[in-house]
Amino acid sequence: MKALHHILLLTTTFCSSYALATDQTTGSNFNLSGNVALASDYRWRGQTQTKNDAALQGNFVVNHSSGFYAAAFASNVDFGDEAHLELDPYIGYTIPIHLAKFQPTLDLGMLRYNYIGKSDLNYNEYYLKMIISNVLNDSDSFTPSISYTPQYGGKATRQNVGENVNNWYFNFLYSSPIAQTNFATVASLGYSKASQAIYGGTAKDHFFDWKIAANYNYRPMNLNAELAAIGTDLDHTGYSDSNQKGVKTAAVFSLTKSF
Repeated sequence: MKALHHILLLTTTFCSSYALATDQTTGSNFNLSGNVALASDYRWRGQTQTKNDAALQGNFVVNHSSGFYAAAFASNVDFGDEAHLELDPYIGYTIPIHLAKFQPTLDLGMLRYNYIGKSDLNYNEYYLKMIISNVLNDSDSFTPSISYTPQYGGKATRQNVGENVNNWYFNFLYSSPIAQTNFATVASLGYSKASQAIYGGTAKDHFFDWKIAANYNYRPMNLNAELAAIGTDLDHTGYSDSNQKGVKTAAVFSLTKSF
């Protein structure tokens, strides 16, 4: 509850700042956008970050016409330790590319996983995405991406394993509207590969995660409702029932308000 209170304060502050920034940046090279979401579970790469409980989240982005952007993501978390709030700043640069009939956008950036109250978990991750629109039909989107960190899990993992663990993450994300409706489908497949066997009950150095979802966008309010099936192939030998549920495929419902 304390973490949720912190996020509510952050959301209120960001929304107030947004209203002020909107007046100040009219006609300028900057644009502020974002969203606030309520989800039945916070799943990151298929794994629960809230012990299967609900999450209140916010994501805010300041874009410049040059392609540079700065942003922040916030959510409550629960790992059974001192960390109850995740606050991740990230920066990046987008570059439009001309490629045959497609005009993809290249997105390069760095994200800082930052856990308030448990700094040993903090670490940086670097990512490269290619966002391709109108691949199979109008208004669809295909986004392959690669992420890399030389210190997965921060100091906590290094102390546990005895050395820094580097990790690669590969993901394919596809979304498409359904005909001429406000409904859409989303499919995602991810693959994590670490330099050490750190994943699952019987530890391996890799695992897959996935997501299949349907959503509905209520345009007058910029409100999006999504129902998703999210999971992993992580081995859960020796896991408690709660921990097994946190990596198995499960239904996750979310409501997101964009502005």
